[in-house]
Amino acid sequence: MFRALRNRSGLQMSTILLTVKFSSSCSCPVDVDLESSVLDVKSTLSKQLQIPAEEIQIILAGRILADKSTIKDLCIGNCSVLHAFTQKPPEFDVKVGNESADGNTNTSVRKGELRYQYFVFCKECQCLQPGKLRVSCQSCKSGYIILYRDPDNFDDVQQRGRINGECKSEQCNGQQREVEFYFKCTGHQGEERETAAVLKHVRPNRKHRLCVVCSETGSPVMVFPCERRHVICLDCFKSYCVVRLNDRGFTENENVGYSLPCPVGCPNSLIEDPHHFCLLGVDQYERYKSFATEEYVLQNGGVLCPAVGCGSGFLLTEASRKVTCPTCQKGSHQKDDPTIDNYHTVSL
Repeated sequence: MFRALRNRSGLQMSTILLTVKFSSSCSCPVDVDLESSVLDVKSTLSKQLQIPAEEIQIILAGRILADKSTIKDLCIGNCSVLHAFTQKPPEFDVKVGNESADGNTNTSVRKGELRYQYFVFCKECQCLQPGKLRVSCQSCKSGYIILYRDPDNFDDVQQRGRINGECKSEQCNGQQREVEFYFKCTGHQGEERETAAVLKHVRPNRKHRLCVVCSETGSPVMVFPCERRHVICLDCFKSYCVVRLNDRGFTENENVGYSLPCPVGCPNSLIEDPHHFCLLGVDQYERYKSFATEEYVLQNGGVLCPAVGCGSGFLLTEASRKVTCPTCQKGSHQKDDPTIDNYHTVSL
């Protein structure tokens, strides 16, 4: 669904500024109305560059945009960057998968497209935000790449080498290149290569499934990777995490780190990315990181400094029989302080 663009004053915007890059040395600023079509943008570029509009192709997120697509359907904000190249018009419409490349990167579902909207945790906004998927060439890092196929799942997006494309940049000159995916926040205007952490377990609740804790429906929700894909609303997820933090009830797993399973107790249901715990807020997330560090140190043969107000963890070598905490000794005590042996030295 299209969400109205607003400026920093909160006023709804009817026009936005786009930068269309043809090469590293040629960029064209274009003021466009949100109701304008891609063809309108091409016509404006044609007048600026004296290039026939039908020879201009515009790329967004690895797809060639269709002329009929409107700017408001593209899920792009003010000062966004698009990439373009020129070629003779083909005798048939450009296709992506089995669909025309209409460029709609919003929430509509198409064949080959991920079947849920992305959500990210944005450090700039300090909250959960809808995310948008963007694509670049792994070789030249530009956005001039056209996907050979759309991603079918998160593994296609997060694992390197699964999808390739044709890069139209001057450096790559139409060669096959590996694709690099990244995510951006839709809530603020950022740099072209600014990224945000995608939360793969947070998804829209299109089927109106009940939260396993409160039995209410909401959206978005956290979907656990268990066999039954149990759902928990975000409010209950935060409460669940805080209670388990207070009880030191998280699980340290060598593959996913310090995590929580499905509250129903399903096997193989640990949350697979610690960025999801950013949803707890700054204070609770700091607690989470502190506990995670302690558990990692202890499970890997390390020790925690017993000094009041310190608690730093450090790993020991097999030859170590007596060690001094490097953190609090440097910051709090002189060499002749008689408390050093009592508080900072650990004998094994």
